[in-house]
Amino acid sequence: MPKDNIQNKVQNSKFVGKEACIKCHKSEYDSWNGSHHQLAMQIGNAKTILGNFDNKTFEHKGIKHTFFKKDSIFYVNTADKNGEYHDYKIEYTFGVTPLQQYIVKFPNGAYQCLITAWDTEKNKWFHLQPHLELAHNEWINWTGGAMRWNTACADCHSTNLKKDFNQTTSNFNTTYSEINVSCEACHGPARDHVSFYKNPNKNSIAPKLYMSKSLASKSLVEKCARCHSRRSQITKKFDYEGHFLDHYNPSLLISPIYELDGQIKDEDYVYGSFTQSKMYQSGVTCLDCHDAHSLKLKRTGNNLCLKCHEPKYNSKSHHYHKANSNGSQCINCHMTGKTYMGNDFRRDHSFRIPRPDQSVKYGTPNACNGCHKDKTPEWASKFINSKYGTKRPDHFSNYLLAGYHGEQIALYTLLSQSTFPEITRATALYKYTNHQLSPKEINDIRKFLNDPSILVRNEAIRAFEKFNSKSHFASIEPLLRDSVRLVRISAVKFFNNMGANMSGNSSFEKAEKEYLDELEISADFATGQHQIAIYHEHKGHIDLAIQAYRKSLEIDNRYNMSRMNLAILVYKQGQIEEAKNLYLKVIELEPEYSNSYYMLGLLYNEIGDAKNALKYLSEACYKKPVNIRAFYNYALKLQAESQNQKSIKIINEALNFFPDNERLLYVKLIGEINLKQDISAYNTCSKLIKLSPNNENYQQILKSLNM
Repeated sequence: MPKDNIQNKVQNSKFVGKEACIKCHKSEYDSWNGSHHQLAMQIGNAKTILGNFDNKTFEHKGIKHTFFKKDSIFYVNTADKNGEYHDYKIEYTFGVTPLQQYIVKFPNGAYQCLITAWDTEKNKWFHLQPHLELAHNEWINWTGGAMRWNTACADCHSTNLKKDFNQTTSNFNTTYSEINVSCEACHGPARDHVSFYKNPNKNSIAPKLYMSKSLASKSLVEKCARCHSRRSQITKKFDYEGHFLDHYNPSLLISPIYELDGQIKDEDYVYGSFTQSKMYQSGVTCLDCHDAHSLKLKRTGNNLCLKCHEPKYNSKSHHYHKANSNGSQCINCHMTGKTYMGNDFRRDHSFRIPRPDQSVKYGTPNACNGCHKDKTPEWASKFINSKYGTKRPDHFSNYLLAGYHGEQIALYTLLSQSTFPEITRATALYKYTNHQLSPKEINDIRKFLNDPSILVRNEAIRAFEKFNSKSHFASIEPLLRDSVRLVRISAVKFFNNMGANMSGNSSFEKAEKEYLDELEISADFATGQHQIAIYHEHKGHIDLAIQAYRKSLEIDNRYNMSRMNLAILVYKQGQIEEAKNLYLKVIELEPEYSNSYYMLGLLYNEIGDAKNALKYLSEACYKKPVNIRAFYNYALKLQAESQNQKSIKIINEALNFFPDNERLLYVKLIGEINLKQDISAYNTCSKLIKLSPNNENYQQILKSLNM
């Protein structure tokens, strides 16, 4: 947050502030003034605070939030991370409509957004997470990282922001040059631009701004995507240089952010949906519909769409609804929406044709039933067929949905078609490689390492990491020199995770520094500390890895991925009781999670506690996700305890999920042999030979069982 020395930082930088722009760009300034960008963040006072602070108390699930004023200063009294109540001064407002949030200051330089917000349309207080049972110290509650301005919000609500988180002290020294989304937030640092026009030189060329009218359509969308996308940051500070993917890693079309066909589900901030659209592919940009400075739509209603589309689409013969009704509005069929943050309705910018036929087959939402809630998808699909025919355009969603429901070839077909949106192709590659592939199929992925799409190249690297494929080092090494930072970082991660010796490779060393920047910028996230820990593990720095896992749990005590990994490391160091307690804590927090039971069962087996080993391995078999290793190890342990019949029963249950698994069948075979069930053993062994005809051990066992 700005300190006394912030002006010096601004004056010595390339940022000059909005005042330097107004003289030449008065109309743009007037349009921007009062916009959501201009009001993105403000100092909290009587002019800017819209909420009712007249000793108003709002209670939600037993937690009281009392809003009041004292000596013209605005306060809230609410519970801290320990459940104790304190008064907090409102330092800043965040946003303006349809809701306004409020920010308070914490001692370590952190600024926290309240979990309660003011509804500016209904003039009432409301809770941002009304359906969740939140512990006081949860990451997602108001005292946690998810509601921390420095961590989750600041990068897009202020200009020239530097987070500056100190991992050692856990302190923030966050600064910005302007409190809101001002001119230079979009156009970039303007010192050289302003200087040129103050002292024009006929023999020189005016310096380009980061965002200008001359940008190509997709480049312009990239510029907006910096804030209008669901993404993570990979550079320590955005420097207005390079490609969008030199600084950010956007989410693919995966759950829970998107529906299985790519429609919005959680907040996606537009980019991920818009880049799916034919409009984006055809060169349409944000500014074709939205004014660049006021952010308002350039026209209202269907008139906006008719700027580009033929008038016939605004007729009953196309939409089959009464004129000027909700059903006749283009956006209600082609831009369905969802309400986020309690009252903020946002529309899906993928501009898709309603597909109730997909709803019938796959259960995805569709625009028709979004309005006609009393009707079935079958009804909607029949209506569409009767009016528009049964043929549908070749759309990427057909392949995503089929692939998700088991048709691997559909995903590969989508991936292979360069005419489909790149975010959909990268998503298809992600889903395709989440399944077991043959050596040939894995090798076929190699060509996508050279794909023109940045996202596809990036996902191809990640695919070989999933396969633990050390045979493709030579194909991935050139990507350490890729033109885009996101790809270079993924290549570094691949070689680190494969345990490759890259000493002396200057490209690796240079790209690894970029990766370390990504780790540093995410260090105030539990996920960030988790990745730092994994990095140290791969480098053999176990003490540093343990330290980072512990830091992850300090940030978010419910981040069980770190707890699971930490348990393994401390167990290896002989800290058996701590490892036990870590697994038990995971079980307490996530009682249906199978892997914690499984790992605890293995731990007890290692220390010779057969009773508890059997107990937790057994429980692991009946939790989610289904864990084949739990069944396998539980059956082996039962056999070791001479409980062969129970072992066979457990294996049969496992075979319902994994019917042709060779390892499971072999354990079953041993159990049957131990019980002298020769006929059953013969049948099981015969099945094993069909699966592995060249296995001499199976052949010998079958001979010994020859009936």
